[in-house]
Amino acid sequence: MASRRQLKKNIQIVTSELLNYSYVNCFIYNKLTIEQLYEIMQKVAILNNDFLDRANHPDGTDNPKIVKVYYARLITEFNTQVEAACGEIEKTMNT
Repeated sequence: MASRRQLKKNIQIVTSELLNYSYVNCFIYNKLTIEQLYEIMQKVAILNNDFLDRANHPDGTDNPKIVKVYYARLITEFNTQVEAACGEIEKTMNT
């Protein structure tokens, strides 16, 4: 991990791309309804806020090893959550 600042920027970039993808599929391709878009927006906003909050407040700030493991786990969990959100968006579009 380069820095906490870069991690937070990456979290925001990825979540904003999820929102952009949803907007495009709703308003340009008409694959999502407005209600489905609002649901996705709420879930992505919660995902964004949760991981930004967790990135700001690591556990065990006195021990660098604990912090390193914490951020590695945080990144892994974020990637898993983003993949799940992408799958859910795709599933919603195909129904």
